[in-house]
Amino acid sequence: MFIKLKEDIQKKFIQRAMDLAGSQARLSRLLSIPPQSIANYFNGELMPEERFDKIATLLKIKNKTRMIEKKLPNNWRQVIGGKRCVIAKKKKGTFDRDMKHLQNIQSAKLKKWHHDMKKNSPEEYYLLQYSRFKKVGSYKLRTLKGEKVRNSLEKDIADILFRNKVSYEYEPLIRMGDHFFFPDFVIADKIVIECTMWRGFEKAYKLKSKVDILKNRYKVFVVIPKALNNYYKILNNHLILGLDEFAPIAQTFNREIEKGATGRATDC
Repeated sequence: MFIKLKEDIQKKFIQRAMDLAGSQARLSRLLSIPPQSIANYFNGELMPEERFDKIATLLKIKNKTRMIEKKLPNNWRQVIGGKRCVIAKKKKGTFDRDMKHLQNIQSAKLKKWHHDMKKNSPEEYYLLQYSRFKKVGSYKLRTLKGEKVRNSLEKDIADILFRNKVSYEYEPLIRMGDHFFFPDFVIADKIVIECTMWRGFEKAYKLKSKVDILKNRYKVFVVIPKALNNYYKILNNHLILGLDEFAPIAQTFNREIEKGATGRATDC
């Protein structure tokens, strides 16, 4: 941090320190501050906080904060320089052009980063993107198990599984060939439960594409509110309409996992 002292104080402050030390050179040796820096501070240049503290301690100033007008960050020169540069560019009429050029450069770098990460470190990439998504997402409801989920349907499903002592993972990363997914619930690496309260056929078709891949390895269930059945008919045999229908099925999971089946069709 840099210190800006109140008006007319700084020159007197430095002069008192030089008088006490005997000279500018002696003050420099005493406090290990270069002579030129002391001269600059005498002429009004801002002081680093640690040097201000050294001089204030030498002068035995008890209430040094009353002398300070404000504190500035270490990069204050760059900030001021940046503002001046912006003003100059706006006067020349080149600011918008230069900003657009900079944005294009940053966009190209970001696209390259996404491409390289997907190609070279796909699992790390998707986990990173997912963690960012969770930070900005609305994960506010807490389940009986203790994790935070996005909506009331997910919470109800999680709580039903918990009450039935069904061990599950919430939104784990699954890789299926070149595809990466974060299903809502995964049980014993055999059963996937997706749930949605979205209205609309577009969501249903997107979910079907996901289910068509997942069903090659997992038994897939899609839980929706009964009122949305008309939108999700395309998922037919995977559908569970509401919690009343889901609850008795959940009671069979542990037993069926031991048998290696769940008694549900897997084809849409």
